Amino acid sequence: MKPLHVLVLNRNPERLDELVALLRSADHRIDVAPDEASAVESLGGTSLDALLLDLGMPGLDLSALRSAILSDTGEPEPLDSAERRHLALVLRYTGGNKRKAAHILGISRSTLLNKVRKYGLMLVILAGLLFSGPGLWAQGRPVPNGRVDSGTLSFDGHATVGDFVGITKTVSGELTGGADLTAVRGWVEAPVRTLTTHNGKRDKDLNKSMESDKYPNIRFELSGITPRVGTTDSMAAVLHGALVIHGVTRKVDLPGTLQFEGSQARVRSDFPLRLKDYRIGGLSKMLGVLKMYDGVQVHVDLLFGLGPGK
Repeated sequence: MKPLHVLVLNRNPERLDELVALLRSADHRIDVAPDEASAVESLGGTSLDALLLDLGMPGLDLSALRSAILSDTGEPEPLDSAERRHLALVLRYTGGNKRKAAHILGISRSTLLNKVRKYGLMLVILAGLLFSGPGLWAQGRPVPNGRVDSGTLSFDGHATVGDFVGITKTVSGELTGGADLTAVRGWVEAPVRTLTTHNGKRDKDLNKSMESDKYPNIRFELSGITPRVGTTDSMAAVLHGALVIHGVTRKVDLPGTLQFEGSQARVRSDFPLRLKDYRIGGLSKMLGVLKMYDGVQVHVDLLFGLGPGK
C-alpha cells in the first residue's frame, strides 16, 4: 500500500499520539487537526487521501465535515467511490470488526477482505481498533492453554551487496492460560539450523556466526501481556519477556497483534534487533561481502491451538 496523506481529528491526547505514531511508522504523511474548525478548513484542499476521526467526540458536527468533503463535487460519484464510502461507514460502525461488517453488508468475510484490499481500507479498520476499548479477552475472559500449531520466524538482513531474507517454519511453543489475557505465560523457540536464506554459503556463515552447535535455539520467554486497544477478536498488545539468542538473554517489550477465532489464536510481532546486542559477529564474511549491517528486522507469525490437551 502506497503512503497516504491522512488528516487525524481526535481530542484524546493518548489515543492521538498512539495513532499518529503507528501511521507514521508505516510511512504515511500525517496532519493533525486540533479542532473541528481546523479539520473543515483542511478538508477544503485536494491533497488529502483519508480522514480519521473519533465519532465519539462531543458536539461533533458531521454535516459540516461532510459538506467540506463534498464541497468540490460537481457531479455524482462513481460506483466504486460510493462502494468504498459505504464500506468505510460500516467498518467504522463495527469498530473494525470484519465479521460483523460482512454480516451487515450481506457478503462473506473473504469478499469483504478482498474489497478492503481493493479500496485500501486497512486504515479504517485500524482506526476502529484504536478508537475502541480493550476487548473481552482483556476484560476478564479466561484464556485456555495453547500450543503452536504452525508458525514462521523470519528476518530481513541488509548488506553492502544487497538485502536478503532468512526464514524458518520450524517453530514450537506453548501458552499457559489464565483468568484473563494478562495472566498468560509461555515460550516459543526455533532451531538456528533451520533458518535458511536459500543460499548454502550464506547459511553456513550464519550458523558459524551464531555458533548453532553451542547455542542451538532462538527462544522467547513470555512473562506478561499488556493489552492496548482492540475488539473482542483482534487487539494490539505489548509482549513482555526475555529474548535468548546466541547465549545472551535480554529483557524485551515487543509490539504485537493478537487475533482470536474459535479455538485458535494468532500472534504476530515485528521488531528491530541489533546483532551486537547478542554478541553476533563475523557476518561480514557472508558471500564475501564487504559488510553486513548490524540491524535486522524480525517478523514472527504464530498460530496457536487453544483448549484441552494443548
